[in-house]
Amino acid sequence: MRVLWLIQSYEVHAFDLLAEALREHAEVELVRLDADEQDDLAATLRRFDFARYDRVMTTLRTKKEMRQWRVLRTVPNLVVFEYDACQNYLAGGKYQGRFSRHYRRLGGPRLIVSGAEVARRLAAEGFDAHFLPKGYDSRSIYPRDVERDIFLGFIGRLDARVYQGRKAFIERQVDAHGLQVLRTAPGEDYARSLSRIRIFVSADIGLGEYMAKNFEAMAAGCLLMTYDQGELEDRATGLVDMHNVVLFRDESEFEGKLARLVADPPLVERIAAAGAALARERFAYDRMGTRLADCLRQPLLPRSTYLSWRDRLGF
Repeated sequence: MRVLWLIQSYEVHAFDLLAEALREHAEVELVRLDADEQDDLAATLRRFDFARYDRVMTTLRTKKEMRQWRVLRTVPNLVVFEYDACQNYLAGGKYQGRFSRHYRRLGGPRLIVSGAEVARRLAAEGFDAHFLPKGYDSRSIYPRDVERDIFLGFIGRLDARVYQGRKAFIERQVDAHGLQVLRTAPGEDYARSLSRIRIFVSADIGLGEYMAKNFEAMAAGCLLMTYDQGELEDRATGLVDMHNVVLFRDESEFEGKLARLVADPPLVERIAAAGAALARERFAYDRMGTRLADCLRQPLLPRSTYLSWRDRLGF
């Protein structure tokens, strides 16, 4: 299987590592496109002979892909690898329903998304959707030999509209429990700061899937306390409450479980160790090549040539 994978030149995820893992199963040509190249996909894609590839996978800037759907619709053997498709189902969100419309415009290509529930809902709409969780860069994120001097901490964005639920919850824990919200530079500073946190509090409320920071925190040796995204998501990711993670559905459950952890330091250590082992096994990009290859290798479904006037005009 020969794969052409088009990604952003400024991609924050370590897709080079994932591509290397995929190369154990397929020939992979990883091409980084800068902002200008993504702005004019018609010209950019003329550089490639698609007949040479069994799969053409894109992980590009969402709004630029959506704007140029007519160009992408002509790409054969298309696979869209998308980390933000959960926004398709965020009520009142900027992208609510727009991913579905975009995929219909593309004729229904193979989709690889990072939420099990998102994949299920897209499949229920008739799309060829597959689940692959978000991953992390094991070259930089691992338990560092530093003191865990922050008992309760969080690192991440709070300002975006999609993170309103996260922001409200985290700020309440700052006031109630002295949770520390850290500001770090990406890369080494972020990785080392994770290893200073004993319990990482994550609250991806309303997002419907687990964001990458959950797995990065686990990989760094933190005990992860995170908002429960539901049975389907937990089963698909391997998260088991009070074994390799601590899950909560509301403030009361968070309070009760935090009190138990404060009273039982050995339990904190056991859960953190089990979480780190799970992260290394399931979410490290260098170990996800087989699962990505499985998503790509399955026969593609025929793409539709039909396009409704609503989708064509954007209603």
